[in-house]
Amino acid sequence: MAKTFEIVKMRNLLTGEEKAVKFAYGSDELTRERILKKLNRSLSGKEDKIFEYCFDESLNMHLLPGLSDETVRELSSRMYATAYAVCKKKKKGEKVLYLSLFKDTALRFRASIPAACRWKDGVQVLNPDFYVKELRLCL
Repeated sequence: MAKTFEIVKMRNLLTGEEKAVKFAYGSDELTRERILKKLNRSLSGKEDKIFEYCFDESLNMHLLPGLSDETVRELSSRMYATAYAVCKKKKKGEKVLYLSLFKDTALRFRASIPAACRWKDGVQVLNPDFYVKELRLCL
């Protein structure tokens, strides 16, 4: 069974660049609004004029089958405060392709992407445009 999580990005208002920084479990509008207010209040000084938080993508994370929404929320807050995202660099920011609780699963997913490896001087090397990033849970 897959559960849907929202990716929270920090947007630079001057350049328009976006970076994934957190993930959140909450599909209703009230929860999303509360999380954004909390994160935007955490910005201090000049940061609040330069940066803002926003929701961008919704991704499924495959968890143990048969878990209720309350159980997923409880497990996330106690055990799974960190997730790993496979990201692809874009012109102004990054796009999250995959979300996993385990780093090895995220690394295997990145390795399965054909464009994640390229040839340089006759040797196959990793493409720096595809990388694994650690995201923290935001409640």
